[in-house]
Amino acid sequence: MNAKKLAIIDLGTNTFQLLIANIDEREDFSIEEKFKEPVRLGEGGINRKEITPVAFKRGISALRKFRKLIDSKRADEVRAYATSAIRSASNKDEFVKAAKEKAGIDVKVINGNEEAALIYQGVRNGVMLPPADDTLIVDIGGGSVEFIVCRDGKAQLLRSLPIGAARMLEYISPSDPISPKEIKKARSFLEDHLKGLIEELTEFNIRFMVGSSGSFETLGAMIALQNGDILSSQKLNSYRFAPGDFQKVHPQILGNSRRKRLAIPGMDPLRVDMIGMASILINLLLERLPVEQMMVSLYAMKEGILFSYIEEEKDKITKFLGNASRDLRAKAISNLCQKYQYRPGHALKVSEIALSLFNQCVHLHSFGANAKEILRYAALCHDLGYFINRSGHHKHGQYIIMHSNLSGFSHDEQVILGNVVRYHRKSLPTRDHFHYKVLDQRQRLMVRTLAGILRIADNLDRGHRGFVGAVKVITEKESLRIQVNSTQPVDIEIQEAALQKNLLEQVLDKKILIEQA
Repeated sequence: MNAKKLAIIDLGTNTFQLLIANIDEREDFSIEEKFKEPVRLGEGGINRKEITPVAFKRGISALRKFRKLIDSKRADEVRAYATSAIRSASNKDEFVKAAKEKAGIDVKVINGNEEAALIYQGVRNGVMLPPADDTLIVDIGGGSVEFIVCRDGKAQLLRSLPIGAARMLEYISPSDPISPKEIKKARSFLEDHLKGLIEELTEFNIRFMVGSSGSFETLGAMIALQNGDILSSQKLNSYRFAPGDFQKVHPQILGNSRRKRLAIPGMDPLRVDMIGMASILINLLLERLPVEQMMVSLYAMKEGILFSYIEEEKDKITKFLGNASRDLRAKAISNLCQKYQYRPGHALKVSEIALSLFNQCVHLHSFGANAKEILRYAALCHDLGYFINRSGHHKHGQYIIMHSNLSGFSHDEQVILGNVVRYHRKSLPTRDHFHYKVLDQRQRLMVRTLAGILRIADNLDRGHRGFVGAVKVITEKESLRIQVNSTQPVDIEIQEAALQKNLLEQVLDKKILIEQA
């Protein structure tokens, strides 16, 4: 496809958002501009199914601002999608007409299922979802809430309900702070609307919930700061927390006045009024579903429109990352590898060996799909430091990773990835190293495990000859035997790998023997 600049507008109930992306010939993209305008389109009329004159004027004014910015950036195409507040309004046709006449923007009004599908497209490309588990994605908008259940990369259920935070706020008209009677009224409202959906959701085994709205972003920031995780509060995409963490902030939101809520660290002033309604909804879902972990996605409908646009323009290009090349994380690693002139033959061979060792040792290390993906990326990136200098290239590689904008990675994941690259050679991990000591105990164990595997895999392709084929792991009572298959003598590779086995021996608590089959 030809290089293009695409402008995307999400006409939400509370906020209009603009995203401008550059898409190159290889279908890689970069975000040039993000902008949002608080329009409160549903204010005063959302439950009467109309856009009031004041809100109508604010909405058109915001679109005219967007038009000027779009023109200044010389975008080739504009895609503007309207959601709940506009699609349910009796005067939606008048608004769409005014948007065209006064702002020069063609607005497409989409239904709830279309909105949910776009949200799913954005989320699944922006964060790592559990590959084989039922996952619930919840996007709490002002007018509607979208619910998506996905598994194995496919949406199993798409639902959109008119229970957004703005609708609830207008219906409840809460005191400051909200009273117990008003909380009960809000719960009753939600229970009436959610009854059928909850029955559907309980048919799935949902233990993982992803929130893709501004409300979840605000909750994530509050939780991260209260847990002392300042770095994650600044990079919330993929930030994970437990339902228990939410239960700590839930009473703070409902029990405080607006003024006191504003003073809570992490509170977004744009969300301070509606966060209570969102919190009541989330609390209700957690009561009814066996959710064990929650995650924030900063990618939602706008990004879904972007990915859909790219797919419409041209079928996916498969590169060395295969079918995952459109995945946001894989794309970030692909771009990084190409930027710093990685050596694909060696990188792919090391990745192949490392993943084989990981899979065959899973009964010993107990790490899952997310750790496996990080190992894959570390294997591809482990020699990027050569771009700076061969000497100390493991440290240079960590520096490159820590100072790159790796879309789709949480802060912790980026730190872990950098550490695995750092420790693929030379000194072992130590708490004297800053980027290692900031991790918790489980994360440090992951670094040592993945780095231990990567050390052996890297040296089994010592000299970049590509002689090693399959590796077979045989687990014995006190030892681990790695048999290397090759049609060529690989004495050098085995000798070098044996010199680097000590880290993995420590982690697995087994003596490792490496031999040619």
